[in-house]
Amino acid sequence: MPPLFKYYCFCWLLLFQKYWLALVAAENSCACQLQTRPDISEKAQTARWMVHSLDWGVLSTISSRMKGDNVGVDDTTATTTTSLPVPFGNVYSFVDGTCDKATGIPYLLGTFMDQSFIDSVENPFVSLTLSEASLSSVCTEREGLSACMLGSKYGDPENPVCARLTLSGTLDVLKEDSEEYAFAHAALFERHSSMEGWPRDHKWVIAKINIQDIWLIDFFGGASIIDPASYFSATPMTDQEKSDNG
Repeated sequence: MPPLFKYYCFCWLLLFQKYWLALVAAENSCACQLQTRPDISEKAQTARWMVHSLDWGVLSTISSRMKGDNVGVDDTTATTTTSLPVPFGNVYSFVDGTCDKATGIPYLLGTFMDQSFIDSVENPFVSLTLSEASLSSVCTEREGLSACMLGSKYGDPENPVCARLTLSGTLDVLKEDSEEYAFAHAALFERHSSMEGWPRDHKWVIAKINIQDIWLIDFFGGASIIDPASYFSATPMTDQEKSDNG
């Protein structure tokens, strides 16, 4: 093989490698720029920051498929039995809006072929649990918080400094002809682009969690119970706004 030909082949190989690495990096990056975490004293803002920054969590329902062992009283005069509720957890992707418009409302793309949505028919109350440990799990350009990372001195997802948040409320399906549906649809496809290729015969719906309770741990000293009104009125500042305010 002539030396000049080898040189050209080598150059093309380098270009292809550079293009491929850039493509992989782009595919593994998140659509939204991550903003700085609020101060630990700002509980409502921290909850809003988590809901806007994180990409997935665990959706918990009361199972319609499993029933707990019956408990009750059995004596000579009466018999009373009660079926215990059984919780069921399922990983779900979500958004609370587009990159530049956070609402604080978790929106999910689901189907009534899935167990979580089936459960919600019988009992619409759900909880969505988020962990700051998931921050770097789907975006290669994000660095994990040392407080959450195994291998560091105190790092563990159960470390109180590694924030965890649970939002509880009802799971409400949006009407397809509503402005809210169009907004949530655009946000989901912007931030979870692979959803566009999901099977079309699954009869996808978009649902939101109508938040009624907010439970947060982001530091030592126990959980903070955040009033939903305070949560929705809190808007975390962007890094640019923080810089402008000194």
